[in-house]
Amino acid sequence: MVILLLSATAAGAGPYTEAGINGFLGADRRHADPLNDEDAQINPIFRGWATDFRDYLPADDNWSGLGVWNDPKKALGPVTGLNFDIVSLGDLDEGELGNDLPPGEITLVFGDPQDANDPRHIRDVQGYDFVIFENGFTSSFQTGGGSIEGEMLSELAYVEVSSDGVNFARFPAVSLTAGPVGPYGTIDVTDVYNLAGKHPNAYGVCTGTPFDLKKISGTPAVVEGLVNLNNISFVRLVDIPGSGDFTDRAVEHIDPTSGAEWDYYDGNHAIYDAWVTTGSGGLDIEAVGVLKSQEYSADINLDGMVDGFDFVLFASSWQKCFADDGWISRCNLAEDAHNSPRAEPLVIDFCDFAVLAKQWFKQEKWRTEQELMD
Repeated sequence: MVILLLSATAAGAGPYTEAGINGFLGADRRHADPLNDEDAQINPIFRGWATDFRDYLPADDNWSGLGVWNDPKKALGPVTGLNFDIVSLGDLDEGELGNDLPPGEITLVFGDPQDANDPRHIRDVQGYDFVIFENGFTSSFQTGGGSIEGEMLSELAYVEVSSDGVNFARFPAVSLTAGPVGPYGTIDVTDVYNLAGKHPNAYGVCTGTPFDLKKISGTPAVVEGLVNLNNISFVRLVDIPGSGDFTDRAVEHIDPTSGAEWDYYDGNHAIYDAWVTTGSGGLDIEAVGVLKSQEYSADINLDGMVDGFDFVLFASSWQKCFADDGWISRCNLAEDAHNSPRAEPLVIDFCDFAVLAKQWFKQEKWRTEQELMD
């Protein structure tokens, strides 16, 4: 399952190297091609999927152009890995942006919003909490149209969550892509953080972008009690036309170039991705999955066991700090313990190794349960 940690780092120039989550595993419990591997099964780390939708509002003039991609029910249920098992949000062209038309959006529902105890709700568990599968793919070609081999043809979107369907909290994103990439252009996804559409899910590679509710615990809607992170019934996806007219919220994040001081970005950035897109334009949603709790942070590759695979990844990131080549964010195991005077924040050090040693050979409950079922 080491591919999980490689999928976002192949092009690897930016600081945001968090890996995608495998949608399918094979008999060896590593990434499987759902289109060609007869042993492929949905990753048992998932405990649920979107059950309904509301407010499907594709970009205004693109509704008829979406054709077979305007059925929001295709975003419900388990991931399939099929490129066209999607619903598209449409894209805004230059004229529509000039008329201040809103970008496309959809709100997905998880369980019964009226039942606070519905187990299908998303909750702030240990580790990542939910995963969004788009249908982007890694380019194999260098072209004059903006495609760079090894980078992603991505269509990005803001991600928001809600407990009541009225009050939403948005994940603050970062996008460091320097300028427009064109309608068939690619981006280095290691320059992108907290946006849907970052990981490949096409042509036999099925990974999704993970989100951790803990990252929005300080947003006003959460602090004021309007959004309960332990009772999320709604996920809203808002397309980002990649023209540069929409911005990230980088000022809420640490600037990786700020050295040992770790200051925040001093400004927000314009967001660029493939634009203008047509047909299945804008974000294409394949599925949104809810994750089981990950009790052991040292299970770096998320295969359910803290073992040699995790040690290899940890060793490759040893003594690296945020933004260094080889930095793996999930190796920062003592993140919550960095109030210790011995711990150096955003550096993979002995405090992180101590967590790995303590959890060595531990196995997640969800993997044990799956082995008993097998």
